[in-house]
Amino acid sequence: MKTHWKMFAAVVLIGAGAAVTTLSPKTRAQVIKVWHEIEKATASHSESPPPDKSWMENKKTSGPWDKTVALTESEIREIGLQMKPVIGQADPTVLSLFGTTDYDPATVTTVRLQFDSRVDEVLIDLGAVVRKDQDLLKLYSIDLAAAKSDYELAISQYNRDKKVLDYKRPLAASDAIAKKDLIEAENDEQQSQLKKKLARDKLLVYGLTEQEIEAAREEDGQEKARMTVRARADGVVVKRDVVQGNYYNAQDPNPLLTIAPLDHLWVRGGVSELDADKVTLGQKVKVIFPFADAGNEIPSTIAYIDKAIDPDTRSAKFRTTIPNPNNRYKAGAFVKVEVYVPPRDGRTVIPRSAMVSVDRMDFVFIRRPGKTATFERRPITVFKESNDIVIVAEPSEGHRELKPGEEVATIGSLILEQMYEDRLMVEGGLLAAEVAQIPSRPIRGEGIVIRTGP
Repeated sequence: MKTHWKMFAAVVLIGAGAAVTTLSPKTRAQVIKVWHEIEKATASHSESPPPDKSWMENKKTSGPWDKTVALTESEIREIGLQMKPVIGQADPTVLSLFGTTDYDPATVTTVRLQFDSRVDEVLIDLGAVVRKDQDLLKLYSIDLAAAKSDYELAISQYNRDKKVLDYKRPLAASDAIAKKDLIEAENDEQQSQLKKKLARDKLLVYGLTEQEIEAAREEDGQEKARMTVRARADGVVVKRDVVQGNYYNAQDPNPLLTIAPLDHLWVRGGVSELDADKVTLGQKVKVIFPFADAGNEIPSTIAYIDKAIDPDTRSAKFRTTIPNPNNRYKAGAFVKVEVYVPPRDGRTVIPRSAMVSVDRMDFVFIRRPGKTATFERRPITVFKESNDIVIVAEPSEGHRELKPGEEVATIGSLILEQMYEDRLMVEGGLLAAEVAQIPSRPIRGEGIVIRTGP
């Protein structure tokens, strides 16, 4: 057995035992020293004399290096090398985001006063379920009484001017009066009709119904000052800032009541600028509530996404809508949003253990076809990474595509990277003793981290 593989095995065993292992230059020198001691011990029991030079020096070839790593069958067995085929992406990528439920502001009803008033009675409480046209508040207002009286006066004036006009029309037709008198009567009638309409519209703005406006003509002074405020839509009272007996000003911006329908809710969230291009309108999502009982997962689609990145959060806001049967879900709840990014031609899937990361660059080792076990180190662009798999993005400049069916090294990929790095040093004329003096850099793969020279 070639004893230099024991040095690799020691590195991997150290990494596997510590989960994440870092070999500093000093530690690396110690490992090499131990390796030389193993070489000597092994040589004393071997029929053949030990080599004069290190295995790295002997690996150097006279011709140009093709940047591959070649292994013998015995080396493959010693490493325990295992391969897996590259497969094309068939399933959507799941992008896990977070969001918050909220009321749909387009359906929220706010109750504000259109005139100064005293609240004589509050007929509902916070959290109450209300129906359209249900009584909410009873008011008493001098301004309301004045508006009703103005409407009565406008009606009276209109009736008078209309009678005058009806009287003068036949007289003007028989030339009993001048045409000028008829024109003045018509003008008076039109003006009084307009004033009556304005007075009536004011009462409609105040919130009175058609029936209440007509009934106001029969009310006395006290009754004219009273009014009942009713719900304009179904919903639940989610905010109440009104107190019985208090006076409220029409200019107060705060609503007395806020009523929101809970038959559906918005879900607001944000996606980082790195993943913002993966989220589009109409994309399928799943909203997941934190409780574990049935019904905590709700399918939906993306209804809106910002066109700009928020400068504070560096994310793009998005929104979706979910049904809320029986008012089960609450506004303001934190939820998980799984966005399903559809598969795309050119993307491939490999095991997570096949990827090796060096200086923030990602690589895999592809076995070249042929009888000789030759492995090509190929850079990749990661589209999505999880604990088990890596989805490799479409080919781009400087990154060749991975083709379905190609084989990538999974178990042993980190050792191949170490061999590749050492071969670079050999090609540069460095010996094993010199390697220990080179500043270290991290190599990640197969769940562990080691450090090596550049």
